Amino acid sequence: MRIQRIEVSLVQGKVETPYVTAINPEGTTEVPCIILRMQTDTGLWGIAESNPYPGFTVESPQSVMQVIRHLLGPAVLGMDPCNIIALHSRMDAVVSGNPFAKAPIDIAAHDLMGQHLGVPIFRLLGGSVRDHIPMIWPIGGGAPTANARQATAKISEGYRSLHVKVGALHPDVDVARVQAIRKAVGAGIPIMIDANQGWDRSTAIQTIRRLQAFEPSMVEQPVPAWDIEGMAKVQAAVNVPISADEVLDSGHRAVELIRRDAARVFSIKTGKMGGLMRSRQIAAIAEAAGVPCFVNSMLELGVSVATSLHLAATLPNLVDHGHALMSNLRMKEDILVRNSFQYDEKNILIPEDCKGLGVQIDEEILDRRTLDRFVLKI
Repeated sequence: MRIQRIEVSLVQGKVETPYVTAINPEGTTEVPCIILRMQTDTGLWGIAESNPYPGFTVESPQSVMQVIRHLLGPAVLGMDPCNIIALHSRMDAVVSGNPFAKAPIDIAAHDLMGQHLGVPIFRLLGGSVRDHIPMIWPIGGGAPTANARQATAKISEGYRSLHVKVGALHPDVDVARVQAIRKAVGAGIPIMIDANQGWDRSTAIQTIRRLQAFEPSMVEQPVPAWDIEGMAKVQAAVNVPISADEVLDSGHRAVELIRRDAARVFSIKTGKMGGLMRSRQIAAIAEAAGVPCFVNSMLELGVSVATSLHLAATLPNLVDHGHALMSNLRMKEDILVRNSFQYDEKNILIPEDCKGLGVQIDEEILDRRTLDRFVLKI
């Protein structure tokens, strides 16, 4: 089986409410995503998605398009998609870094291999250790009272954990927001805090110590990604697990974070790691060191959610609260056919009987949402 055609589309996604982070305090509603489809000489098609977010990532949707078009795509045409290691070796030989450009090739290859063998992707990664994943619900900026109302509404809908974005506002406001949310939902609901690099070391330590009164389950990426020493100092100074997100982009970085005790949770994103193979490797490093993983997301459509779901199914070292497998539910419109996922209340179910990713694109929606497109072929 050989790769003979690659189609890449720049697709415009839109979120229901503005997405506010410390990196983008004004918020965004439009989310360009990359959809890649890869065809083999057997007629099978593999699909994948990539979600770079400028400011959060070095790569942009436009740079991913160009890197695939001129470097990675031509390099992998003619290769066997079932030889994932060889694909990564070829991609690494033609361009350094660029995980968000490499990820969709890796994921589409896994989808093709699963279809070819007639098994779900999670079986290619070692098999499933669970039948469902609980979902977390994110809360962005806003006033404490509004955040408390949203938190109460989402818990009443069935979500059992929350992900609160901080760092865009003054620490006093963020502390008041978390306090209001905790008071509204009561004890026993995990509240994850995500600063998206929004603080310096001193502010992080002081603010997290104040937040400890409200029992956060963890605090994600409190300081800039380059400041691993600062993360280690923050972790040593507080009694809450620090989660590594933006800083964690390779196995080498995972080893360094563990060696320095700079993070006690790893935030896993398949795009940020360069695909499923690299993500599984990083999760295995974490497991060996006794570090739990949180399966996180960018602003994603359903193809990326499906990818993360297959990965999450295989990880024995997941944190024991919700994971970010709800990104497509924040979008005004997904590109997958309806009912692509099965739910049990606010748990997303592992698709036991699928082949590959097990999802199908709605061609009409894809065409309507596509801003740009190119095709490579032998």
